[in-house]
Amino acid sequence: MNFESRIPLIIELGFRQEAIPQLKSYIDLLWSSNEELNLISRKMTFEELIDNHVIDCLLPLKQFPLNVKTVADFGSGGGLPAVIYAIQFPQMAFHLYEKSVLKQNFLTRCKAIAPNLNIHGEIPKDLVNVDVVTARGFKPVDVILDVSRSYYAKKGKYFLLKARKEKIDEELQDARKKFKDLKVTVEPLKSPVLDVERHLVLI
Repeated sequence: MNFESRIPLIIELGFRQEAIPQLKSYIDLLWSSNEELNLISRKMTFEELIDNHVIDCLLPLKQFPLNVKTVADFGSGGGLPAVIYAIQFPQMAFHLYEKSVLKQNFLTRCKAIAPNLNIHGEIPKDLVNVDVVTARGFKPVDVILDVSRSYYAKKGKYFLLKARKEKIDEELQDARKKFKDLKVTVEPLKSPVLDVERHLVLI
């Protein structure tokens, strides 16, 4: 299986056909940089990168809010899903927050592929002019809300890619102890290529 064989599925999931070359450039950069930077598991094959990560990020793509100008991504790592979404939505500004300087350097290289990326270190206490926060495999829900308390207090929106429902329920239980007015929607996501449990958490 190569990238080309997954293109019909990638388009079916809602990705723009004209942006496929940019997506391929990003995947190639991620794959070639991984050995040195450990952006994803080093044991992973190229096929697993496509199915476990790229397809995974595209599962909720059609539900991504379109009426937004600015997106903040927490714990961006190798840029999943933020770089993929930035390629898909060039009209939106994406602010990626990543503590690791090495990973920041990698994400800065991704700006050649998606110029609407802005790379930062620590998440600021006061997120301003942000329409939605994304995160994948970052921290539990209560921690994500904790580090962005002022944004949450201003009725900020969150688009979180999570895995098992059981774990999400535990995280939401902890979050509700700190955030009494928490309103959450958890939507199951079905992978067409892997038998895995995936969910979209909307706050």
